[in-house]
Amino acid sequence: MLIADSQVHIWAAETPERPWIPQGMKRLQHMQHRLEPIGYEELKDMMDAAGVRRAMICPPTWEGDRNDLGIEASRRYPDRFGVMARIPLQRPEEAKQWILGFKDEPGVKGVRLTFSFENEVNWPKDGTWDWYWPFAEKHDIPTMLLIPDAKPQLTEVLKRHPGLRVTVDHMGIRGGTKDAGVEPYIASTEALAQFPNVNVKLSNLPSFSTEKWPYANLYPYIERLVRAFGARRCFWGTDLSRMIGAYGMHYAEAVAYVQQLPFLNAEEKEWILGRGLCEWLRWPA
Repeated sequence: MLIADSQVHIWAAETPERPWIPQGMKRLQHMQHRLEPIGYEELKDMMDAAGVRRAMICPPTWEGDRNDLGIEASRRYPDRFGVMARIPLQRPEEAKQWILGFKDEPGVKGVRLTFSFENEVNWPKDGTWDWYWPFAEKHDIPTMLLIPDAKPQLTEVLKRHPGLRVTVDHMGIRGGTKDAGVEPYIASTEALAQFPNVNVKLSNLPSFSTEKWPYANLYPYIERLVRAFGARRCFWGTDLSRMIGAYGMHYAEAVAYVQQLPFLNAEEKEWILGRGLCEWLRWPA
């Protein structure tokens, strides 16, 4: 079985030569990721030990809009790592040049946009993101979205641009939401299944439950999304640095989590654990 993780972070230490965003360390701490940087060689070793063949590197927010480490990883191990690049969305002309430049970088598989932090939460509502969608549709750019609070705006975008390829991060749940509090987020994500070009990441799962392994109170919500989207449109992911930071999980436990879900058959597990993600990215096994 090809196992591919839809979301991992790697980053370097903050230095004067490589500054993070203002308050970047506070953001890292608040989000409960491991505080020590994770490089791609360490990540590869963890993947090897857990039987994970591929991982999508999502450059972390605390480093700002930089993709250099992810690109370096994908060049060094082109069959192991891909990159969902960050772009300066609020500066359209600069962002377009970044994206067109990425077209010549085979390791960059698409773009990831985040809309849950104070400086960007209103971008879907104030018009900042409007330029991106026709551009992404024209250039066939797979896009991952951290978008817990702007699904009505995304729905309107999807109606206007049926050629987009979109994946909603973390089941569409706002960070910090726990247990039954995830219900409205699951419902609004479930509604997006009507669009055949939308997928969902089953990722960052332990953070949404106050229970211990196997977080059985999340089973009904995961099953709802799998039944709504179909297993081919549901992508397993770990957000690994948070899993080992806040929850002390081993990578192999995150793989085993999907394997033990009682409502999935063997074929569904294969699609969710990696086949679906790689087909969406047109990244041949």
